[in-house]
Amino acid sequence: MHAEERNGLKLLRFDLFNGEPGLECAVSTRRGGVSAGPYAGLNLGSGSGDRLEDVERNLSLLCEALGAEPARLERMRQNHTANVAFVDGGGIMPPENTDAIITSEPGVPLLAVSADCALTVFYDRAHKAAAVAHSGWRGALLDIYGSVLSAMKLRYGTDPADVAAGVSPMISAANYPVKEDFLGKLKLFYPDGAGKRFLMLREGRHFFNLRELLRVRLEALGVGSHEFMHLCTYAEKEQFYSWRRDGGKTGRFGLFAMIR
Repeated sequence: MHAEERNGLKLLRFDLFNGEPGLECAVSTRRGGVSAGPYAGLNLGSGSGDRLEDVERNLSLLCEALGAEPARLERMRQNHTANVAFVDGGGIMPPENTDAIITSEPGVPLLAVSADCALTVFYDRAHKAAAVAHSGWRGALLDIYGSVLSAMKLRYGTDPADVAAGVSPMISAANYPVKEDFLGKLKLFYPDGAGKRFLMLREGRHFFNLRELLRVRLEALGVGSHEFMHLCTYAEKEQFYSWRRDGGKTGRFGLFAMIR
């Protein structure tokens, strides 16, 4: 991971895609932007409660910094699902109840947003196709990664061995306490007890390691080329919005990807 400044914005880049001619990709931070109050900075979440005109200006600033047309930006109405949609022309109404979008169309910017969950870019170099996905614990257990790769395989013939994946900062296990109801759900998906590897016990409380679950899924699906940005959204208040830290009244950072 490395950081760069563009047009007053601080963007994070995956080393995995450094020098990659077919893909423009970056993760935004709070640095820059026009939002104020609890959303101060580059808030990209139109459903966050922030002024819509400020969010739209922030989205334009991000697109301009990355050489994209704001009018072609593709977003989603995320809802912690494993639902996937294909987009082609760009700039259409955001698909509802969707947490991953895919395209092979050059010049169509894709955006996923978060305030603690993981954001992931998948890039199929062989077929010049890309996807962005949003995943919290629900999406991870529903296997949104598997949904994305299955959809790409069906549409493009994607082989996971040809895919490189980059995963954004997310809330770390140290700041992600979970209760008994979550432990019960985890056990339903891992009845053999294998889900315990995604938990740590501290002072009698369980903490969930979302990053480790996603890493295990990538490798199980055959995506050996991947990079995780090891920053915690909860801990890095100056850089990221965090739903848990800020009590739900907060902005959204984003992961941007575009086929060149």
